[in-house]
Amino acid sequence: MRCPSCGAIYEVSEMQFMGSQDGYFLLSMTCRECSLPVWVNFFAGNSDKVIVSDLTVTEVDILNREPISDNEVIDFHIGLKKFDGNFKKAFKVK
Repeated sequence: MRCPSCGAIYEVSEMQFMGSQDGYFLLSMTCRECSLPVWVNFFAGNSDKVIVSDLTVTEVDILNREPISDNEVIDFHIGLKKFDGNFKKAFKVK
């Protein structure tokens, strides 16, 4: 695999295994030439499907969160109904 920024070929020593689940594997790689950090998610199980991903660290963290509850959806809906369009007021830091 080549670095998407400078084109250098990644060496095995630049790859770090982060984890796996159900045939999916996550690697973290840092380019030795330009220091670009890259996360690689790939599937290595028995399937005809190939999934290509360019997840960021933040996106990987989001995937590990709990599902949104019914009450959270209801609260969000109520908040939208009450919203008057004033973003400055809505996002005012207390």
